[in-house]
Amino acid sequence: MTIDFAAYRVRCRKPMNLENADALRRDPRAASSRPAVIRRGCLRRAFRRGAAALLLPGLGTPLLLGGVVGNALLWVATLTILKFAQVLHSDSTEAFAWGQTLAWGSGKHPPMAGWVARAWFSVFPTSDWAFYALAMAVTGATVLLIRLLAGEVVDRRRAVLATLLAMIYPILNFKGYKFNPDLLQLPFVVLIVWAYMVAAERRTALWGVVIGLAGAGAVMTKYWGVWALVAIAVAAVARPDRNLLFRSPVPYVAFAVFVLAMAPHLDWLYAVGFTPFRYASQYLGCDRVTAARYAIDSTLHAFALLLPALGAGAVAVLLPRLRRVAARPADMLDRACQIWIIVAVLTIGPLIAAIAMPILMKSDWTVPLFSLVPLAVLTLQQLAVPLRAVARAAVILLVLGVGALLAAPGLATVKVLFEPNRALSPRLDRLAAIATDLWRERAGTPLSVVVGDIGEIATVSFYSADHPRMFSASTPELTPWISAETLGRSGFIGICPAAAPACVDRIMALRPRAEQIAVTTERSALGQTLPPDRWLVLLALPEAGAGVTR
Repeated sequence: MTIDFAAYRVRCRKPMNLENADALRRDPRAASSRPAVIRRGCLRRAFRRGAAALLLPGLGTPLLLGGVVGNALLWVATLTILKFAQVLHSDSTEAFAWGQTLAWGSGKHPPMAGWVARAWFSVFPTSDWAFYALAMAVTGATVLLIRLLAGEVVDRRRAVLATLLAMIYPILNFKGYKFNPDLLQLPFVVLIVWAYMVAAERRTALWGVVIGLAGAGAVMTKYWGVWALVAIAVAAVARPDRNLLFRSPVPYVAFAVFVLAMAPHLDWLYAVGFTPFRYASQYLGCDRVTAARYAIDSTLHAFALLLPALGAGAVAVLLPRLRRVAARPADMLDRACQIWIIVAVLTIGPLIAAIAMPILMKSDWTVPLFSLVPLAVLTLQQLAVPLRAVARAAVILLVLGVGALLAAPGLATVKVLFEPNRALSPRLDRLAAIATDLWRERAGTPLSVVVGDIGEIATVSFYSADHPRMFSASTPELTPWISAETLGRSGFIGICPAAAPACVDRIMALRPRAEQIAVTTERSALGQTLPPDRWLVLLALPEAGAGVTR
């Protein structure tokens, strides 16, 4: 496909003729409206030619890659502006704190989120924008994997449209600001499905290895990732040519690689007494009515987040009307059916399981499960996808991203002025700086361990210049890399809200003679000031002759 930009410029400069002049004499107002009409027509043609360029085999890939990267950078800037008065979410700082100790798991989850955070911050500075950049890197990788998957299921035009709609999906932009295991599962889930779709056609051992590693990556991020493996297993059994697939090495190599990749984590689980499962057990044991309410609410919340992407798709494709296209080849229909089976298992399976077991299902658990719904919709044979659909989706994406960036300063200001209690979070970053300086002044060494409740101490670990490891005083099994006995000898800083005597008692039990120091941090921005937050910093210096735990 070639684009004749010279001809395009000529068409945009349509010359005046006798007919046009006569029309202007009859309606003088047309003289002022005609340039605007021409500009709109030229702009429309420009977007269509841009959309056509996205479909070119040689040019389309770098253009789309540039669009994904640009969209991610746009949202990094937007999120940094929107959340200027807040510290990072504790889910994100927990992942950072887990990464301070290279282990095969943490007390809550498998180790992948901590590993990724450690690798990322070995390159980038420990600042808020870098964490938002990590989250957008994860969502950007998910978008690119959706493009690869779409290329196996639909034609190029639909694949590009699916990619643009994915970038409009809120989970893959502003709702994806919070880096945590739920968000990190997204690229692994899409990778598993893509690897399965390719492996089912090629049926070679190599693609079995890819499925096994991708599956291990998903489960090593969060055990909930097993749903992606269940989904492709159901799809494999439902295939018309399943005998060919199960006679190939793919499923057996995939299983073997998965088990081998998971073996070190399984050994670690046994060593720590299956602590993550005991932590997860808090969501079990409720009555079935409560479980059904939570599961339905979470599923409806996930579907509601799909509305912007599906709405943009409807505007792009269905206007002015729904059109039926010629029947597609049988193999394309089979692949579409496979995607629908996988999407059905991912979206409905957890709902049924949560009610049956019963489990208190959180809305965050649905984050990695619904990203393929727009692609599944685009596989419908009844939809015609003209070139203008790609152009419209690109316009919607551009308006959304640029509009959010331009509106971010105003939205952040309005939130601080009218909802200060929500906009201004406790300044744990300032508390971290105070605690670190205090420790260095008294101990003369870098701060190595911070003790308290995980919600606070994970954030202190991130913002402290020394990035200490954390130890949970209330649930020590969640931080198995440090023992209470070692902690008592080597020293630590304890952090507690002043109004939490139970927290103070737990830390004093570790070092009865720890010095208690009252600290106050201010919450203020744009002239808005909230009552200060009061903390107790408990200083437990290393005992004579004791080594510093690191």
